[in-house]
Amino acid sequence: MTKLVLEISNQSDLDILLPLLLQLKIRFSSLENTTTSPEEVEAAIDVVSKGCDMDSFGDALSYQIESRQDRALPFR
Repeated sequence: MTKLVLEISNQSDLDILLPLLLQLKIRFSSLENTTTSPEEVEAAIDVVSKGCDMDSFGDALSYQIESRQDRALPFR
């Protein structure tokens, strides 16, 4: 099996190709390119750069020690 990725910028070319693919019973999937505006990129960078409040997660070490304590296992 061979897989191809085609980038078609002209809608009329796509209109010619799709019926041919259907006639030849070639499976295909359409992927739409999404563009991100500079404002959206800037907003995402602001969110990442602000970080998050790590205090809400508690003490990871004490949680692991508490949850991994030996417990009575059946048949032992």
